[in-house]
Amino acid sequence: MSLSISNSNHQGTATMTSQKLYGKSILVIGLCMAFALISIHLILHGMGANSQGVLGRVTESRAALPQIVKEPNDVVMFFGSSMTRAGFSPRKFDADLALRGKQVKSFNYGFGGLNPYFQDFLSRRIADEFIKEDRRIKLTMIEFNPFQTTQTRWDRAAPVLDSFLTLLANDEELMEIAKNDLTRGVRLFNIKYLRGNISAEMITSFFGRGMFPPQSHQTFKDDDETIAQRRRLGRLLGQKFDEEYPDHKPVEWSYEWQGGGTIPQERSAETLAIFNDYYRVTQTDNAMRNDRLSRINSADIEQLHFEPLLVDHFINIVKNFQRVSENVEVIMLPKNSKWIKTTPEAEKRLAEVITQIEQATGIKLKNHQNIPQITPQMYRDTTHLSRYRGDIAYTDYLIDQYQSLF
Repeated sequence: MSLSISNSNHQGTATMTSQKLYGKSILVIGLCMAFALISIHLILHGMGANSQGVLGRVTESRAALPQIVKEPNDVVMFFGSSMTRAGFSPRKFDADLALRGKQVKSFNYGFGGLNPYFQDFLSRRIADEFIKEDRRIKLTMIEFNPFQTTQTRWDRAAPVLDSFLTLLANDEELMEIAKNDLTRGVRLFNIKYLRGNISAEMITSFFGRGMFPPQSHQTFKDDDETIAQRRRLGRLLGQKFDEEYPDHKPVEWSYEWQGGGTIPQERSAETLAIFNDYYRVTQTDNAMRNDRLSRINSADIEQLHFEPLLVDHFINIVKNFQRVSENVEVIMLPKNSKWIKTTPEAEKRLAEVITQIEQATGIKLKNHQNIPQITPQMYRDTTHLSRYRGDIAYTDYLIDQYQSLF
């Protein structure tokens, strides 16, 4: 009897000891996880991960939407890729229309690194804000970028897929994903609320690039003198910017500048002359050849094997803006055809995709790829228009095309 009681007490004591041990283990594991999460947040905050590059530009432009919908003048928005960011000057657009008695407020919503999958979710957030305030956009111009819509581009987005999705999707959209894939849904909410929209893949990719930076295409090399001039003039332009904009705050998307960049009227004659010299040593044939190879590798720019999912999401973008816009234009921006030569098969695939977009949206796509107003000398590389040359000429072209709408 006493032996039975003794064994029972011993077992009870052992159970309590085990429970305490398990409790302490869980507490220690929890504290370690909390410490790890706090450390990640501190590191990312210290690096400015959410305020730099495309993340910063997206975040800042979204924060501006409540102010945009309250603008008293007709609102114009140009939505697209980094080609839109480089090629459209909103303040010039507005100033030139004002001279013609038309009062508008336009915004550059061009983002590098966002393919149509991400742009779909961003366009939903824009539409949500305008619907909430019962406001309509007078003119929305939407860039269709063929090389942003390829299988290669989609494959290369894998490291940032979940981070950008949690940044741009709302909770209801994430819940829809969770209904079909619970594991991924939990992961997405974890990234959004515990990791500050930064996925493990994005962190790994970021530090991986730091330790093992990707080899840029430098197959063709300029001479040492040209390279030295390029660096010297680049530093000089940085100094001139600091002199001419002493109060400018370093942001990725400026409301003051309407999402665009500087305009020539604000720059000194000396600065504009330096830009001419800078373009001479940066837009060399060797630099263009290297950039072309980079675009082929990163975006399949000449073969254009399209990703059907991205085409579907681009159609969604157009429909999202149709909900809140009086006028919607779908545009292919100027193409540097001197350097980028799509194959006949690619042109056939492109024509099929354009037909699909037009039939799904009811909008005739405007092809500005080879308009005579834009020359090869107006590009800073094989895809982007250059500041004070290409962006000014193309903005003038857009004014001529759309001024009758206002």
